[in-house]
Amino acid sequence: MLKSFIKLTFQNSAPILFIFLLISCKSNALQSVTDSDFNTFLLRAEQLNNSDPKAALFLLNAHKEQLDTQPVSNQVNYYRIQSAAYADQALYSLSEASAEQGLKLAKKMNNPSVFIAELAYTKGFSLESLGNFDGAFQIYQNGLDVARSMNNQELTARGLINIGAILYLQKDYKQSLITLNQALEIANDIADDSLLGDVSSELGILYGNLGEESQANDYFQKSYQHFKKAGKQNYALNSLHNVANNHANQERYEQAIKVYRVLESEIQPNTSNQFIADVYRNIAWVLLNKEDADTENAYRYILLAGEYVKEVEQHAVKLQYTVDKAFVLEKMGRYQEALDNLEQAQILLERKASDNYDTSALNILFLSAKLHYALGHYNQAYKIQTQYFTQSIVYEQARETTEIDELILQYESATAQRQNNILEKKQRIQNLQLQQMALEADGRQVLVMVLAVCTLLLAWFLYRVIKGQKNLIRATRTDSLTGVANRRRLLELGEEYFLNAKKSQQVFSLYMIDIDFFKKINDQFGHSIGDKALQEIAIQGQNLMRASDVFGRFGGEEFIALLPETGSIEALEVAQRLRQNIEQSKWQTQQINHLTVSIGVATFERDNYANFSALLKASDEQLLKAKQSGRNKVSYNA
Repeated sequence: MLKSFIKLTFQNSAPILFIFLLISCKSNALQSVTDSDFNTFLLRAEQLNNSDPKAALFLLNAHKEQLDTQPVSNQVNYYRIQSAAYADQALYSLSEASAEQGLKLAKKMNNPSVFIAELAYTKGFSLESLGNFDGAFQIYQNGLDVARSMNNQELTARGLINIGAILYLQKDYKQSLITLNQALEIANDIADDSLLGDVSSELGILYGNLGEESQANDYFQKSYQHFKKAGKQNYALNSLHNVANNHANQERYEQAIKVYRVLESEIQPNTSNQFIADVYRNIAWVLLNKEDADTENAYRYILLAGEYVKEVEQHAVKLQYTVDKAFVLEKMGRYQEALDNLEQAQILLERKASDNYDTSALNILFLSAKLHYALGHYNQAYKIQTQYFTQSIVYEQARETTEIDELILQYESATAQRQNNILEKKQRIQNLQLQQMALEADGRQVLVMVLAVCTLLLAWFLYRVIKGQKNLIRATRTDSLTGVANRRRLLELGEEYFLNAKKSQQVFSLYMIDIDFFKKINDQFGHSIGDKALQEIAIQGQNLMRASDVFGRFGGEEFIALLPETGSIEALEVAQRLRQNIEQSKWQTQQINHLTVSIGVATFERDNYANFSALLKASDEQLLKAKQSGRNKVSYNA
């Protein structure tokens, strides 16, 4: 009976199993189609984001319910596109949250992905836009590390562009120029118009900050053309906006208003509130300041800007709007209303997340003094005006102490290189023409001789340019005070030595050296004596190094030594010898009887560090331990 039941059940189950198999196959086929359809939808959303971010967000949100059924890679890609669309709409908090969600999911992926770098860059941009520069810098650096690990040139350039922007916002103009030029070189090599647009835009802003308005305008124009070629209309409009702002900063108000009118005509329903607010606010400013001021229309545009500022997250935009509105009200004779606006601006200024609004603080003081005077509050006006002049002097001194001279030198070096390339090309053409002329009839010998003379003159000029360029390059690689390698050259050589050591499985050691109690020397004897101490330390370091080693000044009282093919034992011996030599030296400077240094040592061996930055950080940590243990010590992480 039991056997009959089992037999019957088995016979009846055959068709049932067959049906289950069909259903399973159909389910898998449907899932496959769903994945394929989802990828197609993501591609469409990314393409749409270039022209209409708002429509891209609508499309993404319409497919949100399908997200949980997708592979992790599709989910990460979804959040990558969504965070970029939010950022393009200036919805930075939403963009940051979306990018963070994508990065969390990315941790489940087995291999590094371009999505991780792009998500990091988008999150960093959102933090930057919200005023968190330190957080943005760290996230950008993480994304750059991922891009470099995959040897992805495009994403490496994007990381450099992002970091270059943070650096000029933090007023480190020198390092910003170096970083952005590295990105420009990569963008030129891979001929990517979108990248060239981004880096040209950032270089334009940097040169604007340095007061080089002509170069800034050239870069903004290039940026606009590159973005147009890349099909990125919204980005092209941002570049055009920068062109208009540059005209306004140089008081070319009629030219500025023409460009602003073009931008106004380009405003679409999908244009971000931040962009519209900025355009209307800037139109108001130009109308207010041009020769035949149009106060009535300036007020109309500042009110229009206010409607869009309400929806903007960026603190800086709200602050600038409030100050500009006060200027408009002052021109209209509405002094008390203008003062009320300045009080609101002062509250916004006190809540700032960084020191990036220096000019706003000065503008508030300047206008406040003017308004109090107009209202008859003369004592108050005098106090505020005094405060304004004091802060103006401090602000100008801060600008003057930046290394602008060195930046100009680097700019001239780059210009000389371009001239060199042009002259070389011309000389090649001249040589070809000369060869052709020599083969032709005797009747053209006079022309050949003239051409030969021209060639010789051109060669002489080329020689002078090359010689001048070499001098410029040497100047940009050398610390002007001590004559040793400067920070830029140390970082370049450090990266090169590290890569060589890693490739050939060699050891490589690095010292981070700090002069003990250097601040006391400056405070007690003055900076001139401090400078002499730095020069003598440089001489001591140079004398002790081998021909293959590099000793240079990293900045302030810090020096770095790069010792290729040097293991930990030898590195420690040399470091101790350097420390003892400095301690026992008889200094030529009478005011200095005794000087010591603390040294942190780190050695690359058996792939113990992923990159040069990690090795540099390790030596810096050891330097801190040496100083904490009493100074005049050498510390090494055994």
